Amino acid sequence: MKDVVVLFDLDGTALTFEGPSPGPGRTALDQVMRELHGLDRATEGIRVAGGTDRAIARAMLRKAGAAEHDAAVSAVLDAYESRLKGILQTRRYRPVGDVAGAVLELEARGAVVGIATGNTRAGAALKLASAGLDAVFDASRGGYGCEAELRADIVRLAASRCSSRAAPTVVVVGDTEHDVAAGRAVGAWVVGVAISDAAHAELTAAGADAVIVACGEELVAAVADLAIA
Repeated sequence: MKDVVVLFDLDGTALTFEGPSPGPGRTALDQVMRELHGLDRATEGIRVAGGTDRAIARAMLRKAGAAEHDAAVSAVLDAYESRLKGILQTRRYRPVGDVAGAVLELEARGAVVGIATGNTRAGAALKLASAGLDAVFDASRGGYGCEAELRADIVRLAASRCSSRAAPTVVVVGDTEHDVAAGRAVGAWVVGVAISDAAHAELTAAGADAVIVACGEELVAAVADLAIA
C-alpha cells in the first residue's frame, strides 16, 4: 500500500460509547450550554453524528439565540473539553472492532494512517485515551473539528499532514453520509463502518465504496482492494 493514506473518523467509526444515549460527547455539550446559556437539551434536533464540533457549537448558539461569533464558539468548545474530561471518568468509550490491529496491519503494509474527525483535537485525545487507543494513532497526522467547520476541509488537511505527495491515494473510513461526501469532495475512496442497520442503509445510499460492520481484518481487506483498484 505504498503512497496510500487511510484517514479514520472517530465517533461511530473507531469509537462507540458504553451505556445508553446520549453519549459522553452529547451529554457534555448539553451541560455546557445549560451552564453558559441556560439552554436545556441544546443538542436536541441537531444532528451530531457526522458533524464537526465548531459547526455543532455554532448551531447550538443559534438555537439559544446567542452570538455565533468565533469567540463564542471557542468558549463553548473550551468548556466542553473540560466537561468531557470529567464525564469520561465514569462513562468510557470502546473501540469498534479491532481498531488497533487494523491500524498496525495497515501500517505494516505501507499505508500512512491518520485521523479525520469532527472532534476538537483535545476532545479526540480524550476519547481515544478513554478507549485505550491513544497510543495507536499519531495525533500530528490528523485534521480536527477545531480547525475547520466543513468535513471536507478536515479531510484535506489531514491528508496533507500524512503525505507530502501532491495526490496520494486517500481512503476515508467513516460512518455517515457526511464522511462519504467529504471523501468524494477530495477525490478519496470511502469505506463505511456500519454498526447499525440505519448506518448501513445511509452509507449504501450515499455511495460508499465498501461497507463493513467493524474495524479489523475486513477493513484492511477493503482498503487493500480499493488501493489497487
